[in-house]
Amino acid sequence: METKFQPFGTVEGLASMTLVNLPRGIIQARSDLELRPLWSTSSSRSKVDDSSEHNLLAIPVGIKQKYNVDAIVEKFLPENFTIILFHYDGNVDGWWDLDWSSKAIHIVAQNQTKWWFAKRFLHPDVVSIYDHIFLWDEDLGVENFHPRR
Repeated sequence: METKFQPFGTVEGLASMTLVNLPRGIIQARSDLELRPLWSTSSSRSKVDDSSEHNLLAIPVGIKQKYNVDAIVEKFLPENFTIILFHYDGNVDGWWDLDWSSKAIHIVAQNQTKWWFAKRFLHPDVVSIYDHIFLWDEDLGVENFHPRR
């Protein structure tokens, strides 16, 4: 009966068999949301610059708030923030005309909440390298806000 429900032996055995088939260097001890060149060596991809602060700004966004989001991002970029946009309306193409957009991380899932995105993509193992993490509302102004204060 056990083999009927567990045809690969044990769950642990299945996991180790699956991991053996992955390309070398794909499994890392830690991860983050920093963009790295695709064609760099695995050793350079795993190095994190510990000499400077790492900061993360995550914003659930819809295209209707594009100009407000632009003002928010422009406020955070000079302070060495990695930008991640969670597109809840499915519209990514409407953002490419902004200068910083190609340097941001874009994640798309229609009709989801900021907490849905945060729970799935801001896992503690991934965001642990960041000194400051902001999960910002797209309609919250930044006129009187300064990230370094």
